[in-house]
Amino acid sequence: MDSAPEEKNQSIALVASLLFIIAFAVLIYIFFTKFMIQPHSTELREGHRDADYCRMVKLYMDTNGREGWRDYRGIYYKDCLK
Repeated sequence: MDSAPEEKNQSIALVASLLFIIAFAVLIYIFFTKFMIQPHSTELREGHRDADYCRMVKLYMDTNGREGWRDYRGIYYKDCLK
């Protein structure tokens, strides 16, 4: 009669352990999926940002500094005029 509660506790512990392992695996999957996708979308955003930067610096030069941005990154002649 003493073994029944012990077996019940063991089965509860087994189920809890399995649920913990499954939850941990799902969290790891979500974490790595987010960082595997992130570099690609960052590259797209950087390209878009660089295009906007080049356009704004060109506007600054065309309007003699009245509009746009000065070349504060110092990349206009190297990266924008390719």
